[in-house]
Amino acid sequence: MAEPAVRLREVTVDYGAVRALDRFGLEVPGPGVHGLLGRNGAGKTTAIRALAGLLHLSSGTVEVFGADPGVDFRAKRRLSILFSEDGLATSLTVMENLVLWCGLYGFSAGDAREKAMASLEAFGMKGKAEEPVKSLSTGNRRVAALARVFAIPTEVVILDEPTSSLDPVKAAEVRSMIRGAAADRTVLLSTHNLSEAQSLCDTVTMVHLGKRVLSGELSALTGSPGYAVKTEDGRLRFRGGVLAPGPDGFVHLKECPSPPEVLAELVREGNRITEFRPAGKDLEEVFLGLAGEAGT
Repeated sequence: MAEPAVRLREVTVDYGAVRALDRFGLEVPGPGVHGLLGRNGAGKTTAIRALAGLLHLSSGTVEVFGADPGVDFRAKRRLSILFSEDGLATSLTVMENLVLWCGLYGFSAGDAREKAMASLEAFGMKGKAEEPVKSLSTGNRRVAALARVFAIPTEVVILDEPTSSLDPVKAAEVRSMIRGAAADRTVLLSTHNLSEAQSLCDTVTMVHLGKRVLSGELSALTGSPGYAVKTEDGRLRFRGGVLAPGPDGFVHLKECPSPPEVLAELVREGNRITEFRPAGKDLEEVFLGLAGEAGT
């Protein structure tokens, strides 16, 4: 198995008497989108700052492709990070911001402009390239910041609440752009928006009160065997019996054969099916259960 792109091992971070991370562990494979999930104040941003080599650790280690970004500048340059504040220079144009950012990573003026334009086009901001940042709407300013962070061809991109200030339409557009950009690089998405994480992430780590409470592939964490079925009259005829629905209106079948086989069997028994899907929980159900166990 390949080594993870980034790794935190037993990381503890204290802010005076407050313990922000408590022996926290994180492994992010690549490429794809890995979600760092938790409530506001859970420790997500602290974990990102630790990963970027911006904090003193009380204990533990941080690695980016096997090197510590706190002491190895080359490891730090393999990261591109968008914090919750966009960090754009408001007096400069959108293009000038991106060109400056690319220049800081060592690209020539010509290459920097080329990469900046390619990223602006990918994020639908080409028409805003020469506008001053201070004239942009809140949504377009956030998208410009996303275009800037993806303009650099780093192996790892870290996004802290990237859609928090966006309206639902723009947020959906940005999620699609992030998914496309993650095809050939590792994206660490820090968010408390669990529905967003469910739509974007391949793997997730959940943090609660500074501790890791869950980590793994999204499909394994939310899936369960069988199918959820809803019929017109609410009841389900199945293998000689009649099954009543649960509180959600679905009858849950466990340990059934493949979807086409079980669906054909249900139709043969005279069921008028209105909904049929794999059984499973969403991330919100999973997290709320874990947060309750860990203490709120």
